[in-house]
Amino acid sequence: MWKRVSILVKVFEKRNSVITWVDNKPILVVKYGNNYYGTLAICAHMGCALLTDVNGYIATCPAHQAKYDVRTGEMIEKPQVRPDVLCEYADVKTPLPTYKVRVTQDGFLEIDV
Repeated sequence: MWKRVSILVKVFEKRNSVITWVDNKPILVVKYGNNYYGTLAICAHMGCALLTDVNGYIATCPAHQAKYDVRTGEMIEKPQVRPDVLCEYADVKTPLPTYKVRVTQDGFLEIDV
């Protein structure tokens, strides 16, 4: 089901990522090229927030440096600190859930959750 969020695509003129909340979940939205990608903004390592530390389509967890491909949700680089520790949040696994993102005619984002 597509849900409209209160984010105008204009925000991507100055940055390539933003976090929004949909159905009580933090969603990281990234613009890469002409496409928009959404992924759960929680690291599967220890449940830390995937903030907007994004380079291209790679999001990095600021706590332990795990890296994720936002297009697929796959962890592409393991955390540098305690990589074998399981996530405190049992419901967060890799690949992270990903979400389709589209732009409405009036310039807002919609996320398919």
